[in-house]
Amino acid sequence: MIPFEMIDEDLRTARRRAHRWEELEGRRTVVSALMREAQRELDAAGVWDQEGVAMRAARVGAYRMVLATVRRELAEVGPARELYEELLLREERRLTGSADPRGAELLGIGRLLAELDVELPAGERARAAGLALLDGAGGREETLAEFARRAEAVGMSVPAQAGSGGDVEVEQVVKQLGERCRELKRLRDRLHARREALLLG
Repeated sequence: MIPFEMIDEDLRTARRRAHRWEELEGRRTVVSALMREAQRELDAAGVWDQEGVAMRAARVGAYRMVLATVRRELAEVGPARELYEELLLREERRLTGSADPRGAELLGIGRLLAELDVELPAGERARAAGLALLDGAGGREETLAEFARRAEAVGMSVPAQAGSGGDVEVEQVVKQLGERCRELKRLRDRLHARREALLLG
């Protein structure tokens, strides 16, 4: 059997690698966006402006080099997030199957996260249906029926007058759905953070 100290050390190492991966992935996203913008500027530069073209080409080249370095570092880190999550799952199974008091809390967190995995997408779909109704996408009756059905699925109702051009009521429900989705995301983030803290002991 693997000693718990080794599992804990593996988790800490995997966590550091996962955080490094997230940092590098964020940098890759930013540099990619900057390079695309620099490439657009280069493509739009007039051939008569040789100095401007050279400067923009140098900028694109610099971003390309930075991006290549970040990609190399990402390859070195490897599938860090997946490994970290796998180690967390192993530790979670160990704790929930033991007499450790953290196990009971982890089971409760797991149930709440499973509920959020259903409720949050349903709320986002209801909000999207409301936005489609406000944008005038599709036939109003069909779009309203879809919105009402999806809102009802998450425990909200669409006022009857919304069918006769009552966009104020629709906007209010869409706003409430947006606030609810943001609240659920915050709750999900807190639960994930608590789960991680429990598993890292």
